[in-house]
Amino acid sequence: MSVIYQYRVSVVGDKSAFMICALEQAFAAMGCTSPNPAVGAVIVMNGTVAATGKTSACGGDHAEVTAIKNAPGTLEGAEMFVSLEPCCHYGKTPPCTEAIIRAGIKRVYIPLLDPNPMVAGKGVLALKNAGVDVVIMNEFASQAVDLIRPFRKYILRKRPFIIQKLAVTLDGRTATKSGDSRWISSDCSRYIVHRLRAIADAVIIGKNTLVADNPSLNVRLEEFPDTVKCYFRETNMGIAGYDNYFLKKLLGGDAVVNRDMPLRIVIGLPDKIDSGANFYRSDDYIFFVDENTHAAMKRREDHDLIQEMEKQNKIVYIGGDTRVARVHTIQEELYSRGIMMALLEGGSAISGSFFDAGEIDQYLYFIAPKIIGRGTPAIDGNGISAMQDSVRLKDVSTVMIQEDLLYSGYREPYNFEMM
Repeated sequence: MSVIYQYRVSVVGDKSAFMICALEQAFAAMGCTSPNPAVGAVIVMNGTVAATGKTSACGGDHAEVTAIKNAPGTLEGAEMFVSLEPCCHYGKTPPCTEAIIRAGIKRVYIPLLDPNPMVAGKGVLALKNAGVDVVIMNEFASQAVDLIRPFRKYILRKRPFIIQKLAVTLDGRTATKSGDSRWISSDCSRYIVHRLRAIADAVIIGKNTLVADNPSLNVRLEEFPDTVKCYFRETNMGIAGYDNYFLKKLLGGDAVVNRDMPLRIVIGLPDKIDSGANFYRSDDYIFFVDENTHAAMKRREDHDLIQEMEKQNKIVYIGGDTRVARVHTIQEELYSRGIMMALLEGGSAISGSFFDAGEIDQYLYFIAPKIIGRGTPAIDGNGISAMQDSVRLKDVSTVMIQEDLLYSGYREPYNFEMM
């Protein structure tokens, strides 16, 4: 079904509205495209939007093809605005460049090149060789980048993009000395966490968090009162520092819910499986267990249950002599399963292992105006001796959510790299 927008372009500058629409389509696709990037496309005829499209689930149509199929009538001479360079290679679907050329589209606007080495400028070249004009809208490069950072790491480094999400007190604690952590942050901050889960591929916690918190790790936006939802509809969420487009869309307006339950991952296995816990109400989960403990499983009282979980591939045994080595093994396994973006939600020791392995890509901290003096640290890793060796975050953004401060920073800036 085509989507028609009732506005027209009168000056060249208004073309920015079409690219903004393409970026919005891309964000709306996040969480259901992995391991493909979330992309949005807009087709314009005679200054009016004729159709829009976004990337389908892996194996389905890409954004450009979806938009072309949604468009009514001929597209000869039309313009297309895409949030990422169109692909030009055969994968599970044919090249988008061929579909654009066949449709008769005369001009394509993009904000940046695809980081995938199989595309990386080749899509632009294929279009130009076929007589299609290509315009690079550099002014939207940073917005487009914020949506494809996970894809860049996945396609170039063959690892999922890891976001460490934490609610912490002002003195950097995630729980009191007794282990109490409910609740550090506000309802509004927790609402954003559920929005984030709705577009993530997986959530990662440690076994101690599973036992202590009895979490469900699902998406429960409907449980929040209307006052929380209205807060984000009616509040102008001013972002200080780096103007992060991903955060802006995450915080603004109504929530995008592309899944109710990300894949839930637990590192380690509790001493006893409590089948009545919240976690086991859905079977979309995996335990990563040190292979050295495999023999000990046979001596457990719940061995029959363990065997059943093994048959269902709910337990994955991993090797590695160190915590860091095991993290790398976990990342390799998640990559093989098509996990492109994962939330690291629980466990200071697990967070420490990912930190030591250099595998945390974005730090997303909800800092509450509370001080408890002693408790669980945000990260419990090997630590760094000299301040000059500390990880200095890039593209840092901050925004107030009621009394909480949301702090976002990346381990590294977005750099175009070829491998």
